Amino acid sequence: MKATAQTFLRNLALMMLMVVCASTVSAQVTVTGQVLDENNQPVIGASILVKGTSKGAATDVDGRFTVQAPSQESVLKVTFIGYQPQEVPAASAGTIVLKPMAENLDEVVVIGYGSVKKSDATGSVQAIKPDELNKGNRVTAQDALIGKMAGVNVTPGTGAPGTGATIRIRSGSSLSASNDPLIVIDGVPVDNSSIAGSSNLIGSLNPEDIETYTVLKDASATAIYGSRASNGVIVITTKKGTDRVTVNYNANYSLSHAAKTLDVLNAAEFKEFVPTVTGVPSNPDFGTSDTDWQQQVLRTAFGTDQNLSVSGRVGNSAISTPYRVSAGFTDQGGILKTNNYKRYSAGLNLAPSLLDNHLTANLNGKISYEDNHEVSGSVMSSAIDYDPTRAPMTGSATASTDPGLGYFIWTNGGAPMAIQPDNPVATIDLDKRRNKIVRSIGSAALAYKVHGFEDLKLNVNLGYDVLRSKYSEDVPALAGLMYTSNQKDGTGLKYRSTQKKHNYLLDIFANYDHTWHKHTVGLMAGYGWQHFWKKYDYTTHDPSDKELLSPFHSESEYYLLSYYGRVNYSYDNRYLLTFTLRDDASSRFAKGNRWGLFPSVALAWRVSQEEFFKRQSVMSDLKLRLGYGVTGQQDILNDYPYMGTYSYSYDESSYRFGDKWYNMIRPNGYDRDIKWETTRTYNVGLDYGFLHNRIYGSVDYYKRYTKNLLNTINVASGTNFSSVITTNIGKMENEGVEFSVNAVPVRSQDFEWQLGFNFTWNTSKITKLNVIDSQSNYVTTGDISETGKYVQVFMVGKRPYTFYLAQQAYDDNGKPLEGQYVQPDGSVSTTETRVAGDKGALPKSYMGFNTRLSYKNWDLSLSGHGAFGFYVYNYTRANQYKQQVYSDQGYYSNLLKSTRDNGFELQQLYSDIWLEKGDFFRFDNVTLGYNFKKLWQPGTSLRLTVGVTNLCTITGYKGIDPELDNGIDRNVYPRPRTFNLGVNLTF
Repeated sequence: MKATAQTFLRNLALMMLMVVCASTVSAQVTVTGQVLDENNQPVIGASILVKGTSKGAATDVDGRFTVQAPSQESVLKVTFIGYQPQEVPAASAGTIVLKPMAENLDEVVVIGYGSVKKSDATGSVQAIKPDELNKGNRVTAQDALIGKMAGVNVTPGTGAPGTGATIRIRSGSSLSASNDPLIVIDGVPVDNSSIAGSSNLIGSLNPEDIETYTVLKDASATAIYGSRASNGVIVITTKKGTDRVTVNYNANYSLSHAAKTLDVLNAAEFKEFVPTVTGVPSNPDFGTSDTDWQQQVLRTAFGTDQNLSVSGRVGNSAISTPYRVSAGFTDQGGILKTNNYKRYSAGLNLAPSLLDNHLTANLNGKISYEDNHEVSGSVMSSAIDYDPTRAPMTGSATASTDPGLGYFIWTNGGAPMAIQPDNPVATIDLDKRRNKIVRSIGSAALAYKVHGFEDLKLNVNLGYDVLRSKYSEDVPALAGLMYTSNQKDGTGLKYRSTQKKHNYLLDIFANYDHTWHKHTVGLMAGYGWQHFWKKYDYTTHDPSDKELLSPFHSESEYYLLSYYGRVNYSYDNRYLLTFTLRDDASSRFAKGNRWGLFPSVALAWRVSQEEFFKRQSVMSDLKLRLGYGVTGQQDILNDYPYMGTYSYSYDESSYRFGDKWYNMIRPNGYDRDIKWETTRTYNVGLDYGFLHNRIYGSVDYYKRYTKNLLNTINVASGTNFSSVITTNIGKMENEGVEFSVNAVPVRSQDFEWQLGFNFTWNTSKITKLNVIDSQSNYVTTGDISETGKYVQVFMVGKRPYTFYLAQQAYDDNGKPLEGQYVQPDGSVSTTETRVAGDKGALPKSYMGFNTRLSYKNWDLSLSGHGAFGFYVYNYTRANQYKQQVYSDQGYYSNLLKSTRDNGFELQQLYSDIWLEKGDFFRFDNVTLGYNFKKLWQPGTSLRLTVGVTNLCTITGYKGIDPELDNGIDRNVYPRPRTFNLGVNLTF
């Protein structure tokens, strides 16, 4: 009976289980469908996900799919790279047509005084958003551009935090004038002139506030900014408000250390080698320590970056105002001790809309305070050269009154030597340098869409850029470096400088856009006014405020006036025409030369809109572009180069007449005929896309001709009031090829692999430099000392910054012969004949690379960049020679191990043996991230990341780092390797 009951219960349970399983199976719905693109072509590999479940599928070669859904009420989410995600009910899946995403075809890019869809752009224009998934240790605004665009070469600054990068778009087109691109921040073109005590022109801008970078490269795109667009334009647009209240907090914490140091002799090796060198006393005076001076001045540095923003929208249907408020704090320690950079920033954006969206305003205001504790640029070179047998400190009981203040210095008979290397630890500790910058940039853009004639929009843009900087340097009396500089008698230093700059802007322009049938016309015309003013003062005292040098004061200003216009025409969204014209006047030129006219024209053919193109499915986008334009350059140091100006002498140079001293007035050199430098650019390009833009990119070829180069040259004595003037003389050619490709090789429901690559080839040649050109007629550049020594030249037939050195002679075994050089006729002699060969400091090609692997909530990103075909003059090695270990002054200096093993006995600065290939590829950032996509409600998320910046550099260069803006490796602050931990919270 008991067994029968057990059997009954077992059978009952089995029946219930079968019923449950049957009902579950019966609840499943098989959904089939097809995914097509906008041209009704099948989309291969689209992801189909049943919302609320982990079930999904991918489309086959015909765009078809089959997926199991719980019920007919289920919702399918369809996604594919380059297209807008769609959600459709399972019951009506059928045929699903995807629409292209804005970022591929319909993305709006800013082109100056307006915007245009990317698909309708006729010039070489590229817009990118900062990579939020692989940021690295992004301290300055330029960091986000490194390696990201073809034709844009960004050379990071030194390893000091907050230093600016050197940006070159298509290599630049000038010699003595600026090669920096024009940077426009929220409609305000910023001043490219230097900031006292800072190397970063836009260091005040918080990278976390930036929404997009739009780079205008060819003249058809840049000519609308005519007056300063010869070197390209970078338009920075900052973040705006959102439709709902959103709070974002992100933080980054970092640890940095020197990625590489130079291999120098330790104390034991130094003591062994020094006695073998010619000229060293028989009993060398060694110390008793073993000091690694590089490690004495370097450290592991901590950094943090904290940012908070609140965005949303207030108002009602009558008056709606999106807003964004942000605050940021950056505290980045340098890997050189005492070096520290802090930035406090705040931003506000309001975008009210009134009168039924007919009247809109865009109000931007940003303010920042930078506090930079700097270190002397000579610290690293001193750390390499300083005697390793000496301790940093003497341990003297009377250190506070001793020359050197307790830090080791070289003395002769108890008196400090006037010529000696500076103790790098003493320089770090005693030379206090601080730069404080307050800057505010803002704009107010008003746009009125005329009632009853909505195609016409009237615009007014007001902008400002105001900056105040204070720089100080304090060195106490008796410090060692006060015996080698300043008064050279131990007198302390109290140096103060202040700089004030402002830039005010007014633009008034109108836009008219109208479409009828297959024709679309866009017209723009406007007037611009901009005023630049700067003032600079400095004083030099001792710590007791006794004046050591006469105070210095300078003040200058200049104006720009502009009339500009643009015509855009499109027929059937296939044939596109853009014509621009800008007439600029600069107060830097005399009335007869003040105005410059800068036209441009560009044509484009959207082949992908043709019927014959739509009959194939391999290519999804194809546009051909052709452009020509003229741009101008007037960005020189002197605001009054055409005027006869005068300078007062310092008190130290006054003259005595009778019993009274008089300051003298001397005339400065000038050229009353100086005028605009102009560049003509031809550009041909194509934009392409394959497999529904799963692979897309662009190819461009350009040729530029620059004439009337603004050049600083030597003139014959007596022909002007100065032996050096800035004038128009010379021509230069520049050409290049740019290629970029972005792809998604793999995409599935849970996994995606993205890949991006860009490559640029560029070459330049100076075609004219003087009235009469010859190999002996050149302009020197590339200074390596303050005594007129140089290693580069501008010469006709050569690239800019070509090295000018003597060809080293070698024996049959490949060993360099000291003091022997190959002459132009092939002979070898001791004559140090310098020639300009084909080796220069400018890269012939450069590339960028990025990739990302995503699996569910995980992602791994890697980016890098490289440069090739250029050379570096290794001044650190060139400045060393064996006999420098002992000076006739009586002090000792250390050497690199390479100098001990293979160096010359005497200094040979102009030998090309010091010229090394600089080719490199650097892995910039690698980041591993995890995303919590929904914390407590939709719209809330948390992202955690770990990463490394400056992971490694592949190069054959023997110095610390080959990536330099001038090709000369001298006193370089090493770039750190940085480990990052990031947190990003949104709710």
